Amino acid sequence: MFMPARWVFSTLLLCAAWWGSAAAQARTTDQWLERPVDDATFRTYLDFFVYDERLAFEIETLGVEQIEGLEREHLSFISTPGERVTAHLYRPPGTSGGPTPGIVLLHGGSRNGKASRGTERIAAVLARAGWTVLATDMQYYGERSTGLLQTFTEQEKHEQLYNQPSTYLAWITQNVKDARRAIDFLVHERDVDPERIVLAGWSRGAQVAMIVGGAEQRFRAVVLLHGGHFDRLETGHLGAACPANYIARISPRPLLMINGKFDADYFRATSVEPLQRLAGEPHLFQWAETGHGVLTDTDLATLVEWLREAVP
Repeated sequence: MFMPARWVFSTLLLCAAWWGSAAAQARTTDQWLERPVDDATFRTYLDFFVYDERLAFEIETLGVEQIEGLEREHLSFISTPGERVTAHLYRPPGTSGGPTPGIVLLHGGSRNGKASRGTERIAAVLARAGWTVLATDMQYYGERSTGLLQTFTEQEKHEQLYNQPSTYLAWITQNVKDARRAIDFLVHERDVDPERIVLAGWSRGAQVAMIVGGAEQRFRAVVLLHGGHFDRLETGHLGAACPANYIARISPRPLLMINGKFDADYFRATSVEPLQRLAGEPHLFQWAETGHGVLTDTDLATLVEWLREAVP
């Protein structure tokens, strides 16, 4: 039967897209996703994340502003020698003294880091719900840009960072140290309750947060928004930088994962669900009718309700 040329062309495009997606999903695995490392090996990974707790923060307050009833402090502090973390600290409205619960929030792969629109939206929702939120710039992003990344395209991020195993492990190591120092900063400098500090990350920040949450036991709960094991362009990483070796070690602390059913970056069948099978209890896995990085008002309401139950 004769088919118009445009139909043939469209069919070929759909087939190419399907095969490309299938091929990408087929690559999205490694030995640790199938069998994570044992406890003895895992303990050697923790050596990467040791830091000097006595190091002075040398805090710099760069400005304070009011945004729709929220106070947002723009600041920086020393994390490790030669590394200064830049951050936005969101204060809940009506804070009347005394320790508040806190959240360390890790952004996605946007060049703007903590100042990306999605991160600012999440931070504001959490602060209005009563949490002091510290949204940090991860190394090479936002105000911590060094020139390693210049265009921040997906291709460049993968060529220069995510698919460079040694560079990526060094980046993960620094980000874990930064998150650990963020706990110290919140407790000692901003009067946050040490028993009620949560870790949250979205997109690339969620992938990092799996590692941070498994390595740092002081976080009382962990929230992963639209993250996974590999994204669609990743080709491999070292064991110490693999979230599959960490996610089970978040338990017995509560874990929340919210993902999009139609995420074309972190594939459900090969990147997200295999990690979920490794996770311990208690956990809540929520699937939204969205693609990658799209958090609905319902998703955020679920997040707030879950936090109030998990960390009362």
